Amino acid sequence: MLTIHELIDKQSRERPEKDFIRFEGRALSFSELTQRVSSTAAMLREKGVKSGDRVALMMRNHPEHVVIYLALAWIGAISVEVSTHLKSSGIQFQLNSAEPQFFIIDAEFAPDVKAAFDELRFVGLRVLVRNAGECELEGSFGSLSLAHLPATCEPFPATLDRIHTIAYTSGTTGEPKGVVMSERYFQLGAKSAAILAEVRGDDVLFLWEPFYHIAGWMTVVIALQHGVSIAMVERFSGSQCWDQVRTSRATILHYLGGAMNILLRQPVRPDDCDNPIRIAWGAAAPKASWRAFEERFGVTIREGYGISEAQNFTHLNREGRVGSIGKPTAEFESWIAGQDGNKLPNGEVGEIVVRPKLPGIVMTGYFRDPKKTAEALRDGCVYTGDLGYQDGDGFFYYSGRKKDSLRRRGENVSAWEVERVINSHPDVEESAVVGVPSDMGEQDIRAFVKPVTGAKIEPLDLIQWCEKQLAYYQVPRYLDFVEEFPRGPTQRIRKAELPKSLDGSWDAESSGRASNTSGRR
Repeated sequence: MLTIHELIDKQSRERPEKDFIRFEGRALSFSELTQRVSSTAAMLREKGVKSGDRVALMMRNHPEHVVIYLALAWIGAISVEVSTHLKSSGIQFQLNSAEPQFFIIDAEFAPDVKAAFDELRFVGLRVLVRNAGECELEGSFGSLSLAHLPATCEPFPATLDRIHTIAYTSGTTGEPKGVVMSERYFQLGAKSAAILAEVRGDDVLFLWEPFYHIAGWMTVVIALQHGVSIAMVERFSGSQCWDQVRTSRATILHYLGGAMNILLRQPVRPDDCDNPIRIAWGAAAPKASWRAFEERFGVTIREGYGISEAQNFTHLNREGRVGSIGKPTAEFESWIAGQDGNKLPNGEVGEIVVRPKLPGIVMTGYFRDPKKTAEALRDGCVYTGDLGYQDGDGFFYYSGRKKDSLRRRGENVSAWEVERVINSHPDVEESAVVGVPSDMGEQDIRAFVKPVTGAKIEPLDLIQWCEKQLAYYQVPRYLDFVEEFPRGPTQRIRKAELPKSLDGSWDAESSGRASNTSGRR
């Protein structure tokens, strides 16, 4: 495997005139990329950025974001992406955790970043504002422009085991943690993603993911590894996605489960199948949506599984077995462990465990958190915190987060399983299931439900839908209908930020559906 700066140099020599990235009608070729990255690296060095410095980034999707990120790798600095959705308190938390030396931001985020400065626990942070314009710059804030760049500079002699980035988890079940990743991690992740997506030399990768999500950078590294082009948009749009794909002539589409359902919920069009996409690759494809998505849009689904702590992908489903996350990649072993840590037989649900066969391909650890690191990395294995099971053919299946399970009436309930059934209702776009304290002890189940635009769902109808497909102890007691969900960097729902009060919740027990909450049938 080559390092990032070696890949940039390789593609510049072999495909100088080929488009590396297209964005809003403009293109940057591989030869132009080399020039821009090297010059930007020289400019950042003039600003004081050194090898080993941690540099936080809070920018929208645009080519300059990509150039700056690659320039940091050229220098040997460590990138720390910050979600563009965060406000002052969230920015403050991540800065206090990562303690970067520099923070490069788009001008629109300056007010929230300035507010975050009030309670920083460290000193010396310098903020560089891209295209500052009329943004007021004072104190630690300075300007950054890529309009007039200095001469090029030689790259830092990086190795694959150099710390490349610190990526913060979405914090859906606890406070976000900084996952420390090497270049080797990234190169292997991109290699596995390209295998899953069956990337060819003439492919165009459609990139919509925000860059605080690791899949966005994996797409960039795939393009560098294979010399293929990227068609990038600023953000995901369910209503515009397919038209953007057609205009850009993209052939490979990355999905997350939520994005897949959003696209399926769009009004049916006669030209749905008239698009250039061959392969849609990703993770968390809802089983109920799998074949419907393939048939409606004329694409092939390629599902995988991975977590930040282990790898972009540790399992690949290249055979298309619906509902499965596939089998371990060549670089990993995997099994299902019970509460006692021992391997479980096929069909039994337990924790997914992966063991790398090669050094340096999983996270180095959580940044400055040895206790949490020791919980995840044990005996040379990564304990994922995800539940799943394995069938007799060696295929793995995901069953939800270990920390996202409930205890009701003496039974363990997977929130993921309840959500899967609720989401299969034709008028439901998405749902989130949580446990709430019960006056009978343990927990009752509460479901937050976002209806399809224009749909009205009767609570009793949804409860009856659940009763037909779930055990009595899995059926929600409380229902809340919402217009939007609070979301983290990967667009996963932040359950910790859902309302806690039950005031206004629909209560199945009050409606006379007592059997759902008592266990009597």
